[in-house]
Amino acid sequence: MAKRKKKLHHDWHHRKPRSLGGKDIDENMSHVSVSKHRAWHTLFKNFTAEQVAKVINDIWLDPDFKLIVQRRN
Repeated sequence: MAKRKKKLHHDWHHRKPRSLGGKDIDENMSHVSVSKHRAWHTLFKNFTAEQVAKVINDIWLDPDFKLIVQRRN
């Protein structure tokens, strides 16, 4: 009996949420697994980059380090 390959289910994620003015353009879209997409929104909802960094720094990251978010020019 041949092994069946698992179907990978993917979703589109807006890097800058539409609720914060993000657009449906290639530069703002990432193709991610559904489970990772759900996990992201469970942890970070539609937070800004600064809010995401704060959550990571306050809860998840080794206290000897700090995640810094810098806006691109």
